[in-house]
Amino acid sequence: MLTNLLKYEFKATGRVVLPIASGVLVLNIFTGILSHFIQNTSDRFPLAGLALVLLNLAALVSLLVVLAVCFFIEVQQFYRLLGDRGYLMLALPVQPWKHIAAKVICGTAWTVFGMLFSSVCCALLTGDFAFSVPHAEDFAIWAVMVLIVLALIAGALLHTYLACAFAGQFTQQRMLISIAAYFVIGFAGQMAALVTAFFVALYGYKYFSNINFSSASFIFNYDNSLPFLLLSMLVVFALIALVDALMWALTQWFMTKRLNLA
Repeated sequence: MLTNLLKYEFKATGRVVLPIASGVLVLNIFTGILSHFIQNTSDRFPLAGLALVLLNLAALVSLLVVLAVCFFIEVQQFYRLLGDRGYLMLALPVQPWKHIAAKVICGTAWTVFGMLFSSVCCALLTGDFAFSVPHAEDFAIWAVMVLIVLALIAGALLHTYLACAFAGQFTQQRMLISIAAYFVIGFAGQMAALVTAFFVALYGYKYFSNINFSSASFIFNYDNSLPFLLLSMLVVFALIALVDALMWALTQWFMTKRLNLA
């Protein structure tokens, strides 16, 4: 059933995202081609140079629009799930976690698409298509970095889902409550992160203060520090995944125990 939900989500959101992305791609291609012919004539045709600057600005703003649409399209889908659409979707013999999973997967995929799409469009605008392939020994680092980015995107989506799910227990002013809950949850998360960072720094200071760095210069050798760096990144990924799991659990609890469909 999860695959069917994913198909539905990608079809419903793709009808909005893909036309917008296609239009932005055409705009960026046109701007890149026009820049190639006008960039050396701005002294003779100042108005053409000004028009080109405005066109480049519009192209850059359009990239931000695509990124915003790719992220918020699934937030809108989740918000509508808690409204009139919930009478149909939540009546299906599907567990709430599958609805959340479908929207997290779809939202993460579209956000990654928006990031890659923006990178391609920026290359079209600047004409710089250089791409560096990571070395084989750095593959593990890059793989963990990708996992961290995916976990951060999923966490940002779950943050908004939790705020919407919290507002779902009210019958009026849901949008206002969702926005307020979003900032309250974000503030609580920042305070928890600061407290965690304080204790980690305190423990790290006590640990490293007992190390004789004159005899531990091997730590700063790249080959020896790579496993330590990889382990640190895995710990960061585990902490992010733990926070994501907590927000997922709270969102599912609100959907199953406290949801009041509008």
